[in-house]
Amino acid sequence: MTVKPHITIQCLKAAIGSLMLLFLADIPCYSQPEQPSQPQPPVVCNDKFYQQAFDEITDMLEGEAASSVKRVVFLQEWAYLQGQLDYKAYCSEIAALATDLKVFMQLNKLDKHPIGGNLALFEFFTNNNPLNGYKAYTYDFDDYMGKQDFTKMFVTKLMRTHSGQCRSLPLFYKILANEIGAEAYIAYAPMHSFIRHHNEDGSRLINVELTNHSMPREVFIIESTGISPRAIETGVYMKPCDDKDIVINLLVELTYGYQRLYGVDSFVEKCVNVALQYDPDNLPAWMTLADKLYCEGVAYQQELRCKGLPEDQWSLDNYARYKAAKQKITDLGYIETSPEMYDAWMKDIQEEIDHRKQTATNH
Repeated sequence: MTVKPHITIQCLKAAIGSLMLLFLADIPCYSQPEQPSQPQPPVVCNDKFYQQAFDEITDMLEGEAASSVKRVVFLQEWAYLQGQLDYKAYCSEIAALATDLKVFMQLNKLDKHPIGGNLALFEFFTNNNPLNGYKAYTYDFDDYMGKQDFTKMFVTKLMRTHSGQCRSLPLFYKILANEIGAEAYIAYAPMHSFIRHHNEDGSRLINVELTNHSMPREVFIIESTGISPRAIETGVYMKPCDDKDIVINLLVELTYGYQRLYGVDSFVEKCVNVALQYDPDNLPAWMTLADKLYCEGVAYQQELRCKGLPEDQWSLDNYARYKAAKQKITDLGYIETSPEMYDAWMKDIQEEIDHRKQTATNH
């Protein structure tokens, strides 16, 4: 992989500010080569772990391999850690938990209940009990955006410590739900994700907020996160995403860890293009593409100015692509979450957690 000149911190922070889900920060961006208007070589990823992860995920989307959220989550983390994860051990732990959950359901006569699996999972995540070793799963407020330690976002970290955030908690729930045959969808909101499943008679969706162990009303989520009606209409927010939708989003998220290691290059756009092939309205993909184009465009223009050269055709074309991507993001109904709104959301989570702890102490 060709190492490209590093861009300024100002460009970096501006570019990543719009990323919805993984709260990435301080991702290095790189400029285009000296002659960007020349034909570029074929897209190649020189990191064998990321290449394997990309190939496996692509096979799932193409129908060449069975779709597996569990496998894709592992591939993301395995690639970032450069192969330092054991898939057999990962699967064994998940299988053991699934077995315990099924036994719990049978003992409590939940195995015949329409949403018995979901009730068992809620008990597993939210209360100290034998299922979880008397250690409920809680929100990790320490570096919850993964700015200092990217592995804070990992499901394997959550499995090990029983603390995570609004990315890892719903993903782990979804993995376990698939293992025990329970219905579970992941829905997205600005800088947030949560679980949805139908109620007993299938007439409505229940929202499961694992960060504070609650089941909030839909209107509360919409108002507190600032979701626009257009974003609901286009399906970028609040949509109950099935396994294929989740795998597409995870393919985009694969680039987040990659950028931490290598910066922005053609592999990032390769992943984004595949995601958009299967979901043309995928918001994280469009946001990642816009950030890539912005970073590269600003860095390239800085080089031109340093060399006393006028703006060239590559720069103009790149800017046109950037503007088109930003327009698409607007058309999808995205509204940037203000720091004040997100801080208020985090305060609500903390207050709810404190309230539940106090209630438990009083009883």
